[in-house]
Amino acid sequence: MTATDSEDGPRGLVTRIFDVVDRVVGWAVGIALLCVALTIFFNASGRYLTGWSFLGGEELSRLLTVWITFVGAYGLVRREGHVNIDLVVRVVPPRVQRIFRGIVAAIGLVAMLYLAWWAYKLTAFSFGTGQMGTTLKVPRALFFLPVLIGAGLMALAFAEVLYRALTGRLRPLPSLTEATEDAPASPPAR
Repeated sequence: MTATDSEDGPRGLVTRIFDVVDRVVGWAVGIALLCVALTIFFNASGRYLTGWSFLGGEELSRLLTVWITFVGAYGLVRREGHVNIDLVVRVVPPRVQRIFRGIVAAIGLVAMLYLAWWAYKLTAFSFGTGQMGTTLKVPRALFFLPVLIGAGLMALAFAEVLYRALTGRLRPLPSLTEATEDAPASPPAR
């Protein structure tokens, strides 16, 4: 344990837990994406070269894509990497940036908790009725479960961003002038 870990206490532990979750989610999403690509490749190749394809291949690809989308979105929330319009936020001082970003995190937290609640109800209903996929004989609830897990993870990530905004630990965004200075020079006119 380093000196900074002991100084941070519970905050350092929470950061380490988030880091582990980040790595697990990153690997899981990467493997799922590879499986989607291979499934589509082998299905298309098999269909056109041998006349054979995996019956549940398309449904498996859709299922994994839903998992990739919702669980993978957590990583973007954690890094504040979602597409956003930050023109106004980048021209104001860091203190005002923290306020704006804190408000966005609070709205995101509420929205993800709401989504997680309804995803939970839908997933529980689907598991309870025993619905199965049409070609891939897996519970239909597996299509709704990633919404629940992803929304829960994103709620935790938004809560962390909100906490960092409230405690002043949120790194400021680069200003528009810094971003322009860092950009490569435009090619010479012809």
